[in-house]
Amino acid sequence: MAIVRMKKIRLIAMQSQKEALLSRMMHVGCVQVLEQKAKLTDPEWAALLSKDISSLPKFKVQLNSLNAALEALSKYAPVKTFLFEKRGDISEADFFDNARRDHALQIAETINGAVREIAGICSTQTRLLSQRESLIPWASLPLPLEQTCTDTTSILRGSCPASVPQQVLEQALQQAAPMASLEQVFADKEQVYYLLVVHKEAESSAVEALRRHGFLPIRFKDMMGTAQENIDALQIELQELEAQRQAQVDRIVACKAEREALRRCADRTQQELQKQRAQECLLTDGTIVFLEGWVAVTGLETLKQELDAFDCAYAFTDPDNPEEVPVLLKNNRLVDPMHMVTEMYQLPTYDGIDPNPLIFPFFVFFYGMMFADIGYGLIMTIVSLVILKKYRPKGTLGYMFAMGVQIGIMTTICGVLTGTFFGDAITVISESFLGRTGIALWSLINPLEDPMTILIIAIVLGAVHMLFGQCVHMYMGARDGKLSGFLDAALDVVPWWTLFAGIAMLVLNGSTVLLIVGVIFLIATQGRHKKGFFGKLFGGITSLYDITSWLGDILSYARLMALMLATTVIASVVNILGALPGSIFAFIPIFLFGHLFNLGINVIGTYVHAARLQYLEFFGKFYKGGGSPFQPLRYDTKYVDIVPEQKEV
Repeated sequence: MAIVRMKKIRLIAMQSQKEALLSRMMHVGCVQVLEQKAKLTDPEWAALLSKDISSLPKFKVQLNSLNAALEALSKYAPVKTFLFEKRGDISEADFFDNARRDHALQIAETINGAVREIAGICSTQTRLLSQRESLIPWASLPLPLEQTCTDTTSILRGSCPASVPQQVLEQALQQAAPMASLEQVFADKEQVYYLLVVHKEAESSAVEALRRHGFLPIRFKDMMGTAQENIDALQIELQELEAQRQAQVDRIVACKAEREALRRCADRTQQELQKQRAQECLLTDGTIVFLEGWVAVTGLETLKQELDAFDCAYAFTDPDNPEEVPVLLKNNRLVDPMHMVTEMYQLPTYDGIDPNPLIFPFFVFFYGMMFADIGYGLIMTIVSLVILKKYRPKGTLGYMFAMGVQIGIMTTICGVLTGTFFGDAITVISESFLGRTGIALWSLINPLEDPMTILIIAIVLGAVHMLFGQCVHMYMGARDGKLSGFLDAALDVVPWWTLFAGIAMLVLNGSTVLLIVGVIFLIATQGRHKKGFFGKLFGGITSLYDITSWLGDILSYARLMALMLATTVIASVVNILGALPGSIFAFIPIFLFGHLFNLGINVIGTYVHAARLQYLEFFGKFYKGGGSPFQPLRYDTKYVDIVPEQKEV
């Protein structure tokens, strides 16, 4: 249970074997291939080797096509989906079967071709609908659209904002063209549509006069016949287009049985993309390829066996600079979920310490203590187990529900100790609906009746938590066998232990001896890194002010009590509100909704507070973060789980 040790690999292989070589590396999943930017800028390397060329663009196009096809199926042939989808198993041979891939790509192209046809049809439909909408105001007018004049007059169609009275337009027209005629044809909330007949010689002045009031002429180019005749023709064309669109939709729906094939192919293409990105990190002269990367020692022997099957030369070396080494945390199944907590903060450095085994007991217990309810704990445990069993989520989701089992069990245990089952639901139900009083679960301690005891427990737990962090700090100082490191770490924390022990002795029996020793110890040691006698003395004296910070850190653990009380009080209030109407039929919905609400907000809130205690109060004592994650070339699928092939012995 620690940070996995890394080796640097340098490998030279034949160009003709690179595809197979990268495939086997992906199969093993323990090699992070490094980019070679520095070597490409080195004249000596650049004279011999250049960056290898990959087929990355081709696979990007394929993946985009597959994802577009799946999106189209989701739109036109949707299936019921849940928050989690069950991942199917597939053998490695079937997963990389080229015939299956080619078939899926053909299906994707069929679907995407239909999508393109639909897009073109919809564009035409939009245009025709716009034309039809523009013709509707003129549907009642029997005048052909192409007729815009007679021998002596001009016939104009136009619109004006509905806020402009027709009298205003007529008055303006009377001054500009007394013989003109303005007739309202149609009106809606925004516009009024007019037919204007005016002598040709007065057309420009009449239009200009009306334009001052918002009048805009409307012209229908390339349209013959009346507006209604054109509307009827457009309607027929729209119906034909809709039939064509539906035919393309049916074409897509007919491919719904290929959804899983498309998903498998998308997963495979994603693996090909990974391999091509790794290929772009290789250097080549056209005959050989050069690879450099990091290897997790847990897969070193397996990798050697795979490499020995190729005509290649390779060497493993220890890291020179810990800051360059990626970080991989490996723990047992019990501790693994804590990766979620650590990764939300920062990974440790390669030469740091894996915090997951250290935070596991504290995080789980803190969470259970803050939630402390049998009912809520059982719900979290059962739901998490069902999801883990049925859907097998991976990555962060997998960690989350595995953690859900752990914190659910601890919440249940703490609920047993506090006698809470959906708050005081048993007591309320028995009194309100069964007519029996005095029924309650056994409890070791009741948080509502004895909050001070809970507070003392929380403070003691906080002190232990912080003390443990300081012990880890001393361990890290001595880990590399350096006595000076251990002594330096010890001088950071032991004086504070002495001081706090002195405070405890003062409270218990009034003795001040240990307290004085602690003060002297702090003054003598905390300024040791300062220059000069007075600098050291001043640094030691000023360190006494840090006691407020220590006390503040310890008091922050009071949130353990506060969250426990909040959860219990809200649950009790829900129960009281449910019982007020005096009807079981009113109680049930209030009970369900209220407790689901309490569960929902506290699942998140409790996690945040439990994590905060680790990040600020615990990590601050020893943790060195800033590591980069180990990102090996490996199978990383979304829809299926690949069952690795077994080599025959």
